[in-house]
Amino acid sequence: MAEIQGLKGFYDRYPKEYASWKKLIEIVDDTAEEFGFRQLHVPSVERAELYRIKSGDELMEQMYNFDDKGGREISLIPEQTPTRARLVQARKDLKTPIKWYDTSKRWRYEDVQRGRDREFLQGDFDIFGVESVEADAEIIAAAVTIYKKLGIEDRVNFLINDRRLLESLLDAHGVERTDAAMKVIDDKEKLSREEFIEGLLEEGLSQGQAEKVDELTEISGPISSTIEDLQELAPKESSESVQRMKDLAEMLNAYGVSQACRIDLSIVRGLAYYTGLVFEAFDAEGELRALFGGGRYDNLVGLFGGREVPAVGFAFGYSTTIELLKQEDMWPLKGIETDVYILSVSDSVRDIALDYASELRNEGLIVETDLGGRGFGDQLGYADSINSKRVLIIGERDLENDKVTMKHMESGKEELLALEDVVDHLKEEGLV
Repeated sequence: MAEIQGLKGFYDRYPKEYASWKKLIEIVDDTAEEFGFRQLHVPSVERAELYRIKSGDELMEQMYNFDDKGGREISLIPEQTPTRARLVQARKDLKTPIKWYDTSKRWRYEDVQRGRDREFLQGDFDIFGVESVEADAEIIAAAVTIYKKLGIEDRVNFLINDRRLLESLLDAHGVERTDAAMKVIDDKEKLSREEFIEGLLEEGLSQGQAEKVDELTEISGPISSTIEDLQELAPKESSESVQRMKDLAEMLNAYGVSQACRIDLSIVRGLAYYTGLVFEAFDAEGELRALFGGGRYDNLVGLFGGREVPAVGFAFGYSTTIELLKQEDMWPLKGIETDVYILSVSDSVRDIALDYASELRNEGLIVETDLGGRGFGDQLGYADSINSKRVLIIGERDLENDKVTMKHMESGKEELLALEDVVDHLKEEGLV
């Protein structure tokens, strides 16, 4: 029989590898819980129309679409925001702010690249129902906190802009075709200066306007100091937008994350989607594509029902973050661990071994026992392979004296314990 291979862009993650994925998921999810976000659970498939309403047919080409047995056009979800918008519209009794998070699988049929898969994990944080700088600051602070917990915030640049700020600056400098200019600005990082200017000219801007756009979108730097420079440079017509960014900077400073945040007026993100605040996280050394992005999308929920609901959020990219951790030699985050392996010297003591296993599991420990009738040496070898911290050796000779042997796998030290002292001994050593 031919060996069947897995699909391209879909990855088999064995327990040894997935232990680190699970640890990263726990860090992301714990951060969400600490900020008061509540976890929700949604379907893995939706009606394709949900994505056609949001993005038109362009996104549909990158999705897994099929007709189900009822003839309905169905899609594996490529993102969760439209689903969340549907849920918000369906429940008008929800109290605001609505703060949701979730980590689960998404699917997109696109070219497989480093850090970009066809089946991928994504974490989403969203706040619905509040249009405020406070909500914007909390979303960014939650994002930065994840990287602080990972110990790599110094390797990440959190680039922040506000589309309203950039538009007001462009208007104030006589650039009337702001939407056209934004389309070119969105691609600036991929273009040379000559290509950027040429793109603006093709959109109908004058040479002077194009050069002013280039100058403005070069403004970048630490958020606290750069906003002071902006206050001096910005015309009076932009004062409201500049003040909002100043308020954001002050709140990020209060959260203790402003040192990781930079203003970058070239960040505009999806033009048909975001309405104000936009931000992206990048590898500070420029070796990886964007780690994640987000912003304010106050018009999206209204596409799916009769009421407008402001919203701000971001999607956390697991694959790209793991690539960064690998570059920093910080991956894997965790290996497979077992607290105690219970070694049965003979068949006659297996019932006692299982009793101990149950007792220790009730204490919250990860415990394994022999399932294959292996000999002493093979059991020790298996205990070592699963990184067991302790091996509790149960043999007839020790039991005659109401004793068992505890082996410390790291040091090799062994000690004889009274039967009733095993749990207390593990507590003293901090395992329980």
